[in-house]
Amino acid sequence: MRLVFGTLDLPDTSLAPRILDRFYAAGGRALDVANVYGDGESERAVGKWLRARDSPDGVVVYAKGCHPPYCRPELVAAELDKALRLLGVDRMDVFVLHRDDPSRPVAAFADALLEQVAAEKIGGFGVSNWTIPRLRELQKHLAHVGEDGLVAFSNHFSLAEMVAEPWPGCLAIDKQDLLALADTDLLILAWSSLATGFFAGQDPASWDSPGNRARRDRATELAEELGTSTAAVALAYVFHQPDYVLPIVGTRSEAHLDEALSASEIALSPAQLDWLESGA
Repeated sequence: MRLVFGTLDLPDTSLAPRILDRFYAAGGRALDVANVYGDGESERAVGKWLRARDSPDGVVVYAKGCHPPYCRPELVAAELDKALRLLGVDRMDVFVLHRDDPSRPVAAFADALLEQVAAEKIGGFGVSNWTIPRLRELQKHLAHVGEDGLVAFSNHFSLAEMVAEPWPGCLAIDKQDLLALADTDLLILAWSSLATGFFAGQDPASWDSPGNRARRDRATELAEELGTSTAAVALAYVFHQPDYVLPIVGTRSEAHLDEALSASEIALSPAQLDWLESGA
């Protein structure tokens, strides 16, 4: 199961274990959390679930930290400690820098992350909302110092094209970028793979454009043909990208979770994928 459950809107209530149990029972094993989600509420909720289920087999937690104004190499250790404390764990599977500060050397961020690997506090690390040139620079530095640990890269990707930042500092990649990143051997965590509700009929300004509305209309038309929903078709489009692309979707609704899970079973032909993208 390539779907990653995003916890941006996950409350620390009885809803959290119900949703997480449903995701796990369906084969979901990857969770996306962040220090800034609900000011730590989602991490607390996930941590309670992990403890209640005695650290269920195969679960991988991608925890993001160092969101501005804490995006500095010297704060990596403190941000990781915060995530560990909120989750109630001693070690993180993957710690992801939530943003970049291009005014600071890549080497400084790399060294700070490698310190946490050496201390066995993280299994690996990743970066989110970084440009591809900065990502390549990071990989080059790691190769130069003979170290590894970089396992994930997380920018926005969906059937819709991002036309404005939903939050400051957000970056997107397109299909050509995905193919170009094949040689990195990284997992690509595609955040907001349903464009923050755009394919569920909402019109967030960051994705509201004539081109995206046309893509949504085509997804709706295809969904009617396939007997499914617009959102499921849009998410199926992401599932049809290379296997190293992992879509991130979050919800408070069990029905919407089931809809997202069903998208992995939808088969789309190359012609249908091209038509969804361009109408041709």
